[in-house]
Amino acid sequence: MSDESHPGPAVLALARGPAPRRQRIGWLASGVVLLALAGLLASRQMAGPPALPAVILPAEPPAALTVLLAPATERRFARPIIGDGSVVAWQDMVVGIEVGGLRVVEVPIEEGDRVARGQLLARLDDALPAAQAAQAEAAVTEAEAVLALAQADLRRSTELARSESVARQTLEQRQSIVRQMEAKLLASRARRDEATARLAQTRILAPEGGIVARRSVLPGAVAQPGQEVARLIRDGRLELDARVPELDLAAVRPGQPVRVRHGATEIAARVRAVAPTVANDNRLGLVHVALPAGSGLQPGMFAQAEILPEAAAALTVPQEAVVFREGRPAVFVLPDGTDRVALRPVRTGERRDGLVEVTKGLAAGERVVAGGTGFLSDGDRVRVAPDR
Repeated sequence: MSDESHPGPAVLALARGPAPRRQRIGWLASGVVLLALAGLLASRQMAGPPALPAVILPAEPPAALTVLLAPATERRFARPIIGDGSVVAWQDMVVGIEVGGLRVVEVPIEEGDRVARGQLLARLDDALPAAQAAQAEAAVTEAEAVLALAQADLRRSTELARSESVARQTLEQRQSIVRQMEAKLLASRARRDEATARLAQTRILAPEGGIVARRSVLPGAVAQPGQEVARLIRDGRLELDARVPELDLAAVRPGQPVRVRHGATEIAARVRAVAPTVANDNRLGLVHVALPAGSGLQPGMFAQAEILPEAAAALTVPQEAVVFREGRPAVFVLPDGTDRVALRPVRTGERRDGLVEVTKGLAAGERVVAGGTGFLSDGDRVRVAPDR
């Protein structure tokens, strides 16, 4: 073997190196391996156990809910018209004084008194009118006496004129005097009637029966022409002037029943008349509602009227069938041949006697859920409960 295939002694000595250095390098390599193994073990512990593959189970169909059904039915349904206003007198009679300058000596009424036709409301001092009436009566008596004398002279002159014992001129004078005396008598009687009327005006009487709503004078006051003595509610009849929106006036007729509410009190009344005009500022019409006797209401009170016009055909459902979704009314409809309900928005009207008027969104005969709606959603399967 040649020398080229084996290294020399110098090369071998270099490759081996010193024994302590090789030992340090081995320890260092072993420490690096241990650190790597420790880091791998810590990372696996933090990650937790390995995830198992998800198992997808087959979906079960939702259970069917038991519900009650009711058909949408047309019924005679009265939509009430609501109005409000003040209680007023049917006819407010203002009784005043016709003669002035006289002192009030008697007022025998109090507010709230019921008076009859012709009953005394107030009396004025009648001394002066009575004297004037007596003077006028005396003047009439005097005129009648003068006329009687003139008529007697005329009769004598007429008899003498037949025998031509008196001049024609004298006869005509006698006739003229009689006509003058007749005119004076008529004037005296007119003055007497005027004085009698003034005397009668010192007694203020009730023109019609009614209730005294207000007394305006007291004894001792000096009356003036036109001054109010008392205000009467004719026949004691009251009515409610209900203000109604103009769009509802066309359905209001005289004689329709009305429910008048004042607090907890409810009174049965009727429409007396409908005003022919509508206020320009608020577009409200006036409905006069006649109140029955003994209603307990007083003029000036505020009350509400519920006018009940003639009933009209309307589509209705039980009030339990109406639910609210997103703030709007709706019903659950169960179409024929299916067991899943459909949520149907509707427009509702009046509610009365457990029924709700449906004005839009539903047809007559459609079946709606009337029991168990609180747990339903659109598309839910249902089971119809048997009729009881």
